[in-house]
Amino acid sequence: MRMFPGPRFSGVSALIWGIGLAGLIPGVSTAQGVRVSAATIEDRRTTGRFFAGLEIELKLTGDDVADANSARIILKKAVDETGRDILPEQKPDDDFRSVGSSPLKLALKNPARGAAAVKEIAGEVQLFVPSRDPAAVVIVDRVVSRMDKSIDSPALKAQKIALRVVSPKAHRAAAKKRDAEFEKEMEKHKDEMKKEAGDEKTAEALIALVKGFSGMMNEVGENDLILEIEDEQKKLLDVSVVGPKGETIDTRGSMSSGSLRILQFGEKLPADAKLKLLLQTRKSIITSPFTLANVPLP
Repeated sequence: MRMFPGPRFSGVSALIWGIGLAGLIPGVSTAQGVRVSAATIEDRRTTGRFFAGLEIELKLTGDDVADANSARIILKKAVDETGRDILPEQKPDDDFRSVGSSPLKLALKNPARGAAAVKEIAGEVQLFVPSRDPAAVVIVDRVVSRMDKSIDSPALKAQKIALRVVSPKAHRAAAKKRDAEFEKEMEKHKDEMKKEAGDEKTAEALIALVKGFSGMMNEVGENDLILEIEDEQKKLLDVSVVGPKGETIDTRGSMSSGSLRILQFGEKLPADAKLKLLLQTRKSIITSPFTLANVPLP
């Protein structure tokens, strides 16, 4: 959720399909079948502590993008036209985002007050294309019959992933223990959150917001599929439920927190429903460097 958004401007740069021209056009880069352009820009240059900065949404096109399930940006350089380094101070979120439904956005620091353009943004695009590697797709048959059991899968073990299917009844029974652990964790980071927020009142409001979300994780329906996932290397990129012919069974939504992931369903899953997991493997990742030059600011 974005609060107090600044002005939004679209259509900052056109897509240039010729590789020879791409390096000459501001805001466009072409490499290895992946084209990157700056789309929506939200400029919030203020002296305030919160919500200040520059947000640039990136648009990806090309043949490789059409085959990709998800993508992420690894940012390496961002400089405005005055030479100011606008790379974020903290490590940015570099999780994979679903192609077509989750926008790829760069959160940068404030450019200089007089800067009219970002001189250079450089990094690499990583595309997750599971069709390139059979090992990137793992299917668990008859998932409904595996309630309150660990999934014994050589493919998951090879990626150091542990998976357990939890029944709604067992999940609710463990709610008090999860709440106690959460309270302990919040207390441990209370001073840190107060420092980040700037005052105790704001920190308490943030903690209350997080607690509210944590409480939602305890509210599950009888048809929901609850997964406990141990994946320290973050190899698991997507989880879905499919029918016997591979057709996706639509969810009403999903929630995740820590090792828990909950898929919500309006109807009881069929007995032959399968769990489909997409894993990041070396062969399933396409990497493409990019550079955007002289991206104009609103």
